[in-house]
Amino acid sequence: MRLEILRQTSIAGRPARVGDVVEIDGRDAWLLLGSGKAKQAPEPAAPVVEPVAQDPEPTQRKPRTRRTKTNGTA
Repeated sequence: MRLEILRQTSIAGRPARVGDVVEIDGRDAWLLLGSGKAKQAPEPAAPVVEPVAQDPEPTQRKPRTRRTKTNGTA
């Protein structure tokens, strides 16, 4: 069961702080709910998956030509 902790407590020897959302088996969950230390947490929303944008086609570049040196030597 998915619970949101309302008061600091420990669950199976591990500390649970206020605001933590934990997944607990039924027996411990009912104990925390009954003592007012937790409430049922809403199910997490499914992550929104955006489509991957495709890269544009690469443009053809002209090959670079070698420049001649300006001092007259090749």
